[in-house]
This record gives sequence, structure tokens and C-alpha cells, in this order.
Amino acid sequence: MRRRLVMAAAFLAAMPLCAGAETVSVGGHDIWYHVYGKPAEGRSPVLLLHGGMMNTELTWSGLIPDLAQDRMVIGIDQQGHGHSADRDGPITLDSMRADTLGVLDALGLGKVHVVGFSLGGMLGFELATENPGRIASLTVISAPQDNDGFLPELVELNRNPAQTPSPELVERLPSPKDILGIRSSFQMQNPKGTGAIVPLMKKLRSLLASDWGQSDKDIAAIPAPVMIVIGDRDFVLPAHALHLRDLIADSWLAILPDTTHMEAPQHPALPEMLRNRFETAENP
Repeated sequence: MRRRLVMAAAFLAAMPLCAGAETVSVGGHDIWYHVYGKPAEGRSPVLLLHGGMMNTELTWSGLIPDLAQDRMVIGIDQQGHGHSADRDGPITLDSMRADTLGVLDALGLGKVHVVGFSLGGMLGFELATENPGRIASLTVISAPQDNDGFLPELVELNRNPAQTPSPELVERLPSPKDILGIRSSFQMQNPKGTGAIVPLMKKLRSLLASDWGQSDKDIAAIPAPVMIVIGDRDFVLPAHALHLRDLIADSWLAILPDTTHMEAPQHPALPEMLRNRFETAENP
């Protein structure tokens, strides 16, 4: 795995970019994005949506080199994450959706294959239900449609951060190594460095403690093909993943063996799974 990540980092540093790293002003606030690869006829671009407290590089460094070989791939750092500074006001699925659409509009893109992990998967559902005409396909990795899809203890922890998590939950949460990687990425990328961590955590906890999410009716109405991916040691409930698969007419479910929440977007089977789903969506 370490060799794979080192090779991915070298690829990201050396590959030619379609538009490179840029920012788009949405509502007077700059949102950072990066375009990898080049547009390809008959192949919709891929939009990558990172996890909470993470960023494009930290979430997707192992996946981008594979997908960008033969199509455009766009990574967006959401408000307060990665290279995008925070701004006054809360972080909501609607505000992130507006920022994301602002980037796509600036690039002149119509339909895209959306791939979202954790918070990015929640945002993926928001895009697919509110702007279905922009979705060529949707892949949601380790994210539910609402709080009912999470382990109940995690929901309670988000609402009461002073609570001590059980040993069973700790095994599924980000590891000390994961937390160190997140801290280091803030230091290297965020305009406010590690000083941005606590304010961002508070905003995300407020989001997760709110009545966020989509109804069964809205999820069932998603017209695009959808792939649901979770780890077998995730904190998204397997029963909820099955529920999502059964709700959506054109859907597919993958439960990755011996995989935690944080390991899911780096799983070695993911690139081929995504390629197959993209090709199926583009050649029905």
C-alpha cells in the first residue's frame, strides 16, 4: 500500500494538467479545484468529493492516477478544507452543493460522474436529488442518506462530543495515523494551517447533528445509475446500504471485506469498479 501511495504522489506531481489548480469565486468566496487528465470524447468527466476534515489529495491520491489516464477528473476542496479557506456561516449540504455547481459551471461542464466519500457521499446524494440533470452516475462511498444510516453511537457522539466512544466504535473511527495525516494536510494546505481544525470540526458536528439528509422518495427518484460502497467495518450500517440499493432502480452495492471507513476510498478494487460503472453508464 505504501508503494502504491508513493507512486501515486509521484504521478500527481509529474502529470500534465488540463487546467491545473485554480479557484472559482462563489458568492464572493474562493473555492479551490484541480483538474487532472484531459477531456475525452464519449467519456464524461469525473467529479471527486472528499471526506470531512480531508481534502482532494488526502482522500483520492490513490485513485486519481488511474482515472485520469483517459478522462478529465476534477477534485474540489470544499469550504474550510484543503486549499479552500473557511468563511462566515455554517457548512451545509446546500452551501457545498452551490460551491460545487459553481466550479462545474465555471468549467462549462454538464453531466459528470460523481464519486463522493463520507461527507462527499452525503453531498453526492444532495446533488443527485436536487440537480439530477448534472449526474451521469453516482458512486457513494461510506455515506448514508441521513443519520439513521450511521451507527447510533456515532450519531450520539456527534451530538455530544464529550461522550467517550466504546472500544468497538474506536476500532472503526480514524486511527492515530489517519489523524496525523489530516493534521499534516491542514498544515501544508489550509490558509490558516492547523488553526482551522477546531472551527471546522465544530461546523461539521453542527451539520451532522442537524436534520440533514434526503427522504426515501427523493432517493428513489434518482434517475442516474448509483453504486453504493461501504466497508464491512464501516460506521455506515450494512442494513442501510441494502436499503439504499433496494430504493434505487439502477443501483449496485459493494461491501468491501476487512475494510474500515477510512480505508474504503483507497481500496485496491475501487478503480476497476468505478471504470466498469462509468462504462456501463456511458454505453447502456
